[in-house]
Amino acid sequence: MTTSVRSIDTAAAGYVRHLFVRALSASFVVAAVFGILATTLSATIYSVGAGGLASAAVAPLGVVLVFLLFVMPVAIVVSIGGALIDLLHRRIVGLALFVLGLFLMVFLAMAAIYSALATAGVDMRSDNYREDLPFYDALWLGAFAIVACAISYQVMRAGWWQLTSRSADFCSARGWRPSPWRLLTSFRRYLGLPSFLSYVGKKRSVVTMLYFGVAVLNLGLFALLFLPVALGTSKEQVESFNPVVVCSVIGALLLLNIVGAGDLLARLADTRATKLYQSVREWDARPPVLFLRAFNQDSTKLYARGGDPFARWPAGVGRVRTLDEILLEHGSPYGPVIAIGDPRDPTPPLGAARVFVEGAGDQWQDVVTALAGASHAVVLSPNRGEGVQWELDLIAHAGGRLQTILLASPALGREETLALFERLAPGMPQIPARQVLIAAYAQDGVWTVLTTKRLSLEAYVAALNAALQSLFGLSGVPMRGHARG
Repeated sequence: MTTSVRSIDTAAAGYVRHLFVRALSASFVVAAVFGILATTLSATIYSVGAGGLASAAVAPLGVVLVFLLFVMPVAIVVSIGGALIDLLHRRIVGLALFVLGLFLMVFLAMAAIYSALATAGVDMRSDNYREDLPFYDALWLGAFAIVACAISYQVMRAGWWQLTSRSADFCSARGWRPSPWRLLTSFRRYLGLPSFLSYVGKKRSVVTMLYFGVAVLNLGLFALLFLPVALGTSKEQVESFNPVVVCSVIGALLLLNIVGAGDLLARLADTRATKLYQSVREWDARPPVLFLRAFNQDSTKLYARGGDPFARWPAGVGRVRTLDEILLEHGSPYGPVIAIGDPRDPTPPLGAARVFVEGAGDQWQDVVTALAGASHAVVLSPNRGEGVQWELDLIAHAGGRLQTILLASPALGREETLALFERLAPGMPQIPARQVLIAAYAQDGVWTVLTTKRLSLEAYVAALNAALQSLFGLSGVPMRGHARG
């Protein structure tokens, strides 16, 4: 059996900034939808208060009309526009992002320098412009330019990575994309909602609204861009653009996040999603993706290490995750993600749906054997535990009949992981000294070993996606019946 080695560092390097661009676009989409909904709500409350019962009677009709005339067109335009962008070659989109980011960064850097000089009292008048820039205007313009310049830098870096990376590396970092005709799925993705919601077959309206609430509270990038503009609005402009209202809304969103409202809402959304996903096998008839691991690995957190602190700042980009959550997000397009539940902890975390085995002894081994035989893929994170050693033997004795993906345990060292991987992939080639094993998968009798310079969240995402896409393609496995949107 032959074995090849591939580093996924290039894919991992672009993951954080790719998510940053997604978070930026999601902020504008959420702001547009939230702005329409907030305006409609405030106008409805005002009309009911001013018009009494007559206005209250027609208020529901007005809400429906606003939804049909404004919210639905925005959703359709975003979904179709996003689908058209996804159909373009990645290098065309990458070039556009790079050029746009570079142009804006240079322009905004010049604006920031100009504002700094004007604030310092330097005479900036020219032959064509005889008036000084007022101190207050120079101050807010400089603040806006600095924030926007930092954002443009991240967009430029993301574009350069997308322009220069190989197709396999780009797809590994990007992950699954829905078909262009699935407009509702695309719209949820452009709102920044989790991809696995597309594979929740029923009762997902509430959890979708909860995740939308999290996205609204996390309008950080949008707030940072518009806060200097609002603060710098002159008195003459107040009639058409009231900075007090804008600052109040932005300040409220930021304050709610500071006091933990966003985290609280996210936990509620995760809890609701976890509860729904436990019954996934009732409405998802696809062969499952089976996750095998030791129970003590469920609480191991993975951190994003790539990019810089500003790139990791937006909600969802720098959030710590478990292997469970990563597999749920990126494995659910290929089948319902399931795992054996810990009998000592009947409350499952966000991640794979738990299958609890009743009774004692070796009954769980019979369940795992049956599940593995019926699975689309088996994802195993091996460690030194006796149960995991038995699972390694199960896969080894299957003789290649199981589509297997190995993920390195974050708690083990380089040599321990190498020894465990060699149980299934003998004749492991020499691993570069500055690289560590993170994943391996077999295809047509050839094992591919994936390495990285450090075990981080983005490295695990890239490694899992690389394995899934190599084994099963980019489009996933469509569901039948439920969750077609």
